[in-house]
Amino acid sequence: MVAQDVNDARKKLIRVFTFLGGIYFFLHFLLPESAVSYLGWRANHEAISNGFIVVGAMALGLGIFNIVRDHGARCVFKRSGWFNSLALLLGLSSMLFVTTGQWINGQKNSSDVRRVRLTGEFASRILSDAERPPQDRAVPPLSARITALLGHQRAQASAIEGEIAVSLGPDAPASAPMLIGEVKSKLDALDQDMSEIARVPWEALGPQQKALLERVAQNATKLASAYSLIKQANHSRTRIHKLYTFLYDGLFNQLGSAMFALLGVYIGAAAYRAFRVRSLESGLMMATAVLVMLGQISLGESQAARAGVSLQDIRQWLLEVPNSAAFRAIRLGAGVAGLMLAIRMWLSIESTSFSSRER
Repeated sequence: MVAQDVNDARKKLIRVFTFLGGIYFFLHFLLPESAVSYLGWRANHEAISNGFIVVGAMALGLGIFNIVRDHGARCVFKRSGWFNSLALLLGLSSMLFVTTGQWINGQKNSSDVRRVRLTGEFASRILSDAERPPQDRAVPPLSARITALLGHQRAQASAIEGEIAVSLGPDAPASAPMLIGEVKSKLDALDQDMSEIARVPWEALGPQQKALLERVAQNATKLASAYSLIKQANHSRTRIHKLYTFLYDGLFNQLGSAMFALLGVYIGAAAYRAFRVRSLESGLMMATAVLVMLGQISLGESQAARAGVSLQDIRQWLLEVPNSAAFRAIRLGAGVAGLMLAIRMWLSIESTSFSSRER
């Protein structure tokens, strides 16, 4: 009895939270902008939406957990179809592992390029800080900032040289020499700017110093763009990327193509059954389909042109007028059905686990 009461209380609590979550978005969409601002919802809408995104992410994790639990149990106890479950789990774990490695490498490459681009942003920031009033400058002395800029660029130049060395491997792509030459030319230009910076006095920012920093910002941006290309080329040669390409392009996309090829057979069979002329409606659909197909190919158009008929115009009219009207009706019906389904889910009517039929 106590367990039943706890279960009923849990169901009621879920219904209440589902209703409250739904009514918020319903009122936010329905109420005018002035009412939404008066209630203070506008300032908190982004945070509330992010909360729902977090709940959705948790639901995704729960779905993965359920897949692993159900199919894992089937594999452990050798139930019917356990081999298919094993293939599913192996594919899931392989793609998760490879995709995670691909994401980590992508983040590392973006971070490396970002550090190179930071040289130009640092130089631009020195210029922008110099234009601010003296009382608003809470920054280190100009000479210290220039020293930090030189040190950062030396570290990035060393990292870029190491990346260039990796690009000279035996399995380098054909475009590697061009990419390396581009990076080296941009790196040499920036090194020349840095050498000039080391010789110029930095007690104050004069016209010469400002022009030099502006040139550093431009050359650093160009170097970062070229460096990103060579990072991508090197990343494409890694084992994790090759494995990802094999699993995604070699297996996943091919399996999808095979599935759609099988669907094409079912679509052809369905079209054959639909085009059997048994009534006036099916006869009209058959005639319309024939006209559209003949208007699509050059053979039908050339034969119709001899008879002085433009199948292209007929086909265009059929697609734009009757076909568009039918699709509008279908979209209207689907919209009404979606609205009713959303209301049923909002009121917890659609979920059988919350209804009295379970008892």
